[in-house]
Formats: sequence, structure tokens, C-alpha cells
Amino acid sequence: MKEEELTYEILVKEFRRQDRLIAEGKMQKPQRVIRDFTPEEMEVIKRGRTAEIVFKELEEKYGL
Repeated sequence: MKEEELTYEILVKEFRRQDRLIAEGKMQKPQRVIRDFTPEEMEVIKRGRTAEIVFKELEEKYGL
């Protein structure tokens, strides 16, 4: 078998084991990690940064 097939099989077995342990009450379901954006990050998202903007800022900042 290919290495990636073995990896996939290992993951499937582990997920099944995890589901079984959750059903038996021996393990809690893993919590999702939720992160809020900073105000600066929200501004970047709202502006819709393009590659051209990023490269221009890098050129200005580092003189490339």
C-alpha cells in the first residue's frame, strides 16, 4: 500500500475510535477553536486586499 493510503486508514480508524469513546462517555467531543478578528484585521477584510496592494506595501516598507 502507498504511504498516503496507510495514513488515510490510520485516520479513519482513529476517528472511529474517537466517535466510540464519545458515545461511551469516556471522552468529550473536541471543542472548535473560534478566534475573533482584531479591528485592524477587520479593516483589511473589508478593504479586500489584493496582491497588488500587498506587493506595493512591501516595496514601500522594504524598498524592494
